[in-house]
Amino acid sequence: MSQNTDQHEQRQAHIHAEIAALGPCLPGTISARRLRCGNPRCRCREQTSDQRHGPYHYWTRKISGKTVSKLLSAEQAERYRPWLQNNKRLHVLVRELEALAIGAAEHAEGWGEK
Repeated sequence: MSQNTDQHEQRQAHIHAEIAALGPCLPGTISARRLRCGNPRCRCREQTSDQRHGPYHYWTRKISGKTVSKLLSAEQAERYRPWLQNNKRLHVLVRELEALAIGAAEHAEGWGEK
């Protein structure tokens, strides 16, 4: 076995361990929005001031190609933020595993050599 193969296998093992340790992974994003209400006499309707209501926290994601949002409390938003970060990290790690597998296949088949 070559040193390069050993390094790839060690990196794969490290990635698998990191994935196993991630914890909950939640897709999507959390955003805070300030909104205007429907009351025409409310302070939020004044053109000269930005007295909108909120912030309201929304978790937004795609389900079957459609954007879906869920209103969250401030506590829920804080609780789920690390889960969204875990999901982003998961995708980075999976892309790295894919790149390692592509490199291994190219090396094994001699596809990258000239």
